[in-house]
Amino acid sequence: MVLSKKLKDKRSKLWAVLEKEIQSRARNKDESFRLSGKWKKFIGKRSGHKIYSVDGRRIRNNLCAYFGHGGHGLVHEFIPLDEIWVSSHHYNEGDSKIAHCNCKIKRNNHRVSKKFFESTLIHELTECEEMKKGKPYWEAHQVALQKEKEIGLLSESDIIRTIRII
Repeated sequence: MVLSKKLKDKRSKLWAVLEKEIQSRARNKDESFRLSGKWKKFIGKRSGHKIYSVDGRRIRNNLCAYFGHGGHGLVHEFIPLDEIWVSSHHYNEGDSKIAHCNCKIKRNNHRVSKKFFESTLIHELTECEEMKKGKPYWEAHQVALQKEKEIGLLSESDIIRTIRII
């Protein structure tokens, strides 16, 4: 897959170090470690992964302050390798520079559309597969963004994924 425009990673170098550490530790995960609760709803299976709709706010408040619209086990150490989590709602949590989605939807706690959910799911599946091949997060994320553009469920201006910028 050829990226139309390769973006340079301008984030703090600490992110790349942290992401590499999580990615390298993934093969040592305890397969019996699974989080569950009313905040996590099983949707189905796709490409060997169990797909869950999750309460992103609850995750940000209890597990990971930078959880965005979705995630998988090569990016988040608390997600099992065979699971993909997609947030059920857009988010804008006050003045936080981390817990704020860049989507056009500005109302807090607005449910994501079916198209947005599907596009996010495809993004996470693509990113996960690219990382399994050894790509670091930033490169895999760029490929996943390109895949979202190619499938065309959302307009290009709607395909804005919150990226850790701090």
